[in-house]
Amino acid sequence: MQSYPVKPGQAAKVNLADTFDACFDAHKKDGDWISGAFGSMTQIKVRYEGKKELQVDTVTDKSFAMKVAGGDKAALAVAMDTQRRWNEFLEGVTGYDAKTRGKKAQEAAKKSA
Repeated sequence: MQSYPVKPGQAAKVNLADTFDACFDAHKKDGDWISGAFGSMTQIKVRYEGKKELQVDTVTDKSFAMKVAGGDKAALAVAMDTQRRWNEFLEGVTGYDAKTRGKKAQEAAKKSA
């Protein structure tokens, strides 16, 4: 499980289920979790924890890495599309792009060390 900080006010502006559907086509509701699967990710579960944190739990199909390493161009295309959609989803629901999310993670690691 991983957590991402959410930009102030972003959780109130975004409908998590609609954004999930826009990026990954469909979702299921499991309590307060939104879940589904797409491409190389066999499980994607997300929820807001309050208004300042997004919790995610994902499972990636390891066979995609083997196929990509073996030169499978179709598997590479699926993996790249999955990663692109994942980044779009995270940016939409957290309000932070990948670079800013990385900086925030480094800051959090420094604080906890």
